[in-house]
Amino acid sequence: NWFQRQITRTFAEAGFVTLSPDLFDGAHPEGRTPALLQKNSLDIDRAVGDVTSGARFLRDLPWVESDARVGVVGFCLGGGLALLSLGRTDAFGAGVIYYHSLFPDPQELEGIDAKLLCHYGTADHSTPREEVDAFTATLDRYEKRYEVAFYEGAGHSFLNPGNNPSPAQQRAREESLERTFAFLREELTGGEDSVTP
Repeated sequence: NWFQRQITRTFAEAGFVTLSPDLFDGAHPEGRTPALLQKNSLDIDRAVGDVTSGARFLRDLPWVESDARVGVVGFCLGGGLALLSLGRTDAFGAGVIYYHSLFPDPQELEGIDAKLLCHYGTADHSTPREEVDAFTATLDRYEKRYEVAFYEGAGHSFLNPGNNPSPAQQRAREESLERTFAFLREELTGGEDSVTP
């Protein structure tokens, strides 16, 4: 979709080697109800497999070192898929989670070894604070490494520039991208400029 292409381009322009898997086989339903039906019928295990295969694909590119640390970034449903991918495999060296709407079972989080950076808006009704608190309590119980950033007044999907952003949404977008890029550079390369999320 348009947002997926746009955000992939944003990461590439920041110096990252990027890949955005098509988890819905090219389907782009029109309207909210068909889109929700498509989202809710997604084969989660297959999607996690596709995300994990993406790490292998990136490492096989001639301009990426075969032992490169790869990060995974996910938004909304994709945030939950990123968490599942991090918990089920060791394919990723860092994870960035934006306002995930899929909250994995707590035991799925136990296998996460990579550090996480998680972004949430304080006005997000799709990812309520109670869910975020339960999620971070689970991370604490399993002694996971993570950072959480809350953005005052930002709602769900604040990274999507096509949502006619309010000043709070725009501020959240800019600040979260700055944090994300710095986090990935540090976690994947120790601060070097060219990395692979």
